[in-house]
Amino acid sequence: MTGLNIHVVRRKQTIAIWSTVLAVLFNVVLLPVPGVSAGTYTPLKAVQYANQWWNKRNPKFQSYGSNDCANYVSQCLIAGGLNLRVSPSADKRGSIATCTGLDAYLTTTLKATVWKTSSSARPPAALRPGDVAIFGNWLGLRHATFISALQSNGQPLFNAHTYDRLRTTISWLFSGWTYVKYYHIVKSPIIVTVTPKPATPATTAVVAQPAVTTRSSLPAMAPETQTQSTGSADLATTLAASSVTSTSAVLNGTIKPDGEPTLWFFEYGESERYDHATDKQGPLLGNMAYNVDALVSELKPGTLYHARLVRLALDGSLLAGQDMTFQSPETPRSAATIED
Repeated sequence: MTGLNIHVVRRKQTIAIWSTVLAVLFNVVLLPVPGVSAGTYTPLKAVQYANQWWNKRNPKFQSYGSNDCANYVSQCLIAGGLNLRVSPSADKRGSIATCTGLDAYLTTTLKATVWKTSSSARPPAALRPGDVAIFGNWLGLRHATFISALQSNGQPLFNAHTYDRLRTTISWLFSGWTYVKYYHIVKSPIIVTVTPKPATPATTAVVAQPAVTTRSSLPAMAPETQTQSTGSADLATTLAASSVTSTSAVLNGTIKPDGEPTLWFFEYGESERYDHATDKQGPLLGNMAYNVDALVSELKPGTLYHARLVRLALDGSLLAGQDMTFQSPETPRSAATIED
């Protein structure tokens, strides 16, 4: 082969190599990454997934045990049509397992509308099912949730993992956190409302927070240290309810701080979804077990209730005692008001 022919062959090889490189660069860099724009998001599919898997773990994704909240929200977004693999925080299954990683994706990559509010502020009116909320405290963003429905008054309800939740209220979530960041993704909003029960007026929130009186064995004190829960089963024990009437009951339990400042509250409702929660109390200190109780009112007569005590560490981690049930008696006929 002559020198000229060798030159021609090498030139053709060089052109072929550069053509391949340019084609790869065009597809990888110049073309938009699919599924990153909020315009590809179908919130209805995300909500359907959220309701299907709120208390289960999808084997197609990696499980993160007791820290599965961001992973679950990521799966909802993926079901809705978003591509999370572009995030450096994504795992091998394409999900994001940390709240900070999910925050970065929603804020920087997806460019969602973001609001940050305190526990005393009402959620933004623009929130829709399919949007996301991440709750936090002095340690940063700690608990990711998915907005799955709206109450009759327009306020959002949340699904979550770790402590599995289906349509829980924001007041329950703020028993453990001090602020929240909302991420508005939905461009073509859907309205998924919760139908009020027949006995509930249309102007009343579906999940109301009844009046509660609480008491503990130690006065409330300002927390001074940041600690983590040990996760021992005897740290929060639910005891039988007492003083049960047709409209009220005293919830009882024992809390063991185990050497760290510890808050506590009760959650209760007509099922193990626990639609209500008392205000958090404490902190309790030391190593002894404290008897705690809370009077809950505005109960329904003749209704079976579930209740359990929840221990709250100062880093926001929760440990629940076992579920206990009690029955509110029917209202005595002599107490009923009869009108002609």
